[in-house]
Amino acid sequence: MAKTALITGASSGIGRGTAVRLASEGWNILAHGRRQDALEETLAMVREAGGTGALFTAEMGNMDEVAALAAWAASGNSLDALVHCAAKFTYGTVSTDRFADWDQSIDQVLRATIRLTAHLLPAITKSQGAYVYICGPTSWLGWKNHAIHCALRHAQAGFAKALFEDVREDGVRVTLVHPGFVNTEAVNDAGKDRSLMIQRGDISEMIATAVSLPNTACVTEMTLRPQRSPYC
Repeated sequence: MAKTALITGASSGIGRGTAVRLASEGWNILAHGRRQDALEETLAMVREAGGTGALFTAEMGNMDEVAALAAWAASGNSLDALVHCAAKFTYGTVSTDRFADWDQSIDQVLRATIRLTAHLLPAITKSQGAYVYICGPTSWLGWKNHAIHCALRHAQAGFAKALFEDVREDGVRVTLVHPGFVNTEAVNDAGKDRSLMIQRGDISEMIATAVSLPNTACVTEMTLRPQRSPYC
């Protein structure tokens, strides 16, 4: 029976790359995103690579939609992995003017991560599957004008590390992935050489390895950096 992965943020970037990479091994891909047209493009690539799939649109900041996404993903015969790529980026100084944006970011990044994980835990435990969270260096660094983004990534990483301790004896793996500059649509390439960035296939290969290991081992955390500086 083919393994099944729910991939959030599968409409582009790392999420799409991971969907295609897993599909090349025959995985069934449950693709999440906000734009149905982009998800349909991802599924076409999934099928071309040799996999199967379906799509579901949901806003990560809406907890009812997050619950519906989880129920849909868990409704099949098995769910072997969640690869959580969806996130909101927020940038700016600390100011009372930004409360609304911060609250939205808390919902879309942290609350969605926690709730989606909890909703899916029975299904992932049953399959002795894997969670993968795309995080980044803001989970341990403090960057100027990134206070809330750093706070959310610190919290997301802490949650994932503690989750592993909770579920490891059940055979469930939990992996944090910290990518450097990845050649995706979301990366600002001003003053940078895209050919020197981490390529989408590079990081997808590492994620595929993490979710495919025998469950006698778990890659709990990995950091990927460009071999050569992409700055021109």
